Amino acid sequence: MSAALDAKGSPADGGSSSVQGLEPVDLPDVFQVDVAVSVRDALELLGATRRLHGVEVTLELPEAPVIARVSRRRLEQVLLLLVAHAVDAMTPEAPAVRVVVDPPDDFGDVGPRFQVVIPGVNLSERETRSVVLSPLRVGGPQRRLARARELVDAMGGELSLEQLDEGTGVSVQLPAPGLASF
Repeated sequence: MSAALDAKGSPADGGSSSVQGLEPVDLPDVFQVDVAVSVRDALELLGATRRLHGVEVTLELPEAPVIARVSRRRLEQVLLLLVAHAVDAMTPEAPAVRVVVDPPDDFGDVGPRFQVVIPGVNLSERETRSVVLSPLRVGGPQRRLARARELVDAMGGELSLEQLDEGTGVSVQLPAPGLASF
């Protein structure tokens, strides 16, 4: 036997039922987040959805909170896009994807930074330029990078790609927090 639900998710017949209403999805966004916690949350979500395909992701996080004044939702979207891209782009024989989080400087001039290192992957000059300069020309494999760059730009940060000895590093420099006290 099923009871009809009204618009609020409660039983329409007024009787008691164990059916719960859905929570609204329009929760207020948080604009002061701990980047390290957002990294862990994003990896937990990717692991729960089996999106990591058994690829190991190593974290290098500072012990102290790394506070950024950005949209929590956008930050987590960027992290999801970058780690998903790294997992899809890396070769089977490559070691683990690495995520490194660096705190802002002590004076508030330089914001927090994080980097996703994709071992064994090297982007061509053309691919790098298309991700950074013209996202409309980006091909399928680099589309997540271009979308992440657009989200980082919207947060006031900067996404850059660099060739490392071990592969490709995607760095995100978040906005500087400014002087918090003085």
